[in-house]
Amino acid sequence: MSFFVRARFDIHDGRQADFEEAALALRAQAAEEPETLRYRWFSNAPGSYVAIEEYVDADAAMTHNDRGAKHLERIFECAELVSAEIYGPIGPWVREWADTRPQVTLYADFPDPDQPSGQISLRQDTESPA
Repeated sequence: MSFFVRARFDIHDGRQADFEEAALALRAQAAEEPETLRYRWFSNAPGSYVAIEEYVDADAAMTHNDRGAKHLERIFECAELVSAEIYGPIGPWVREWADTRPQVTLYADFPDPDQPSGQISLRQDTESPA
């Protein structure tokens, strides 16, 4: 089942060229990863970028991030992560990562194939309404 990421960045003043270099390096890396299905960057104005990523699963996304750690470090030095949306199977490491980033929203598969009767389970600490 695919795992999708949509991440929006706003570039810090004077860092656009550095950001673009790191983004293009990540795109080149992704082109060589068989488990990275799509990896594209978009922009609607100078200094504003969106990455759309699709992986075969969450582990493939983690592998991509591990391989590209030096490029991702540069991305986060050059820009603010304004928002991120993650779609697909929401496993423990994804929840843990998202719990420390309030700008990240998780969207589990619906119906969730791993939950009885297709229930949604986004966070481990989520309680059912009374």
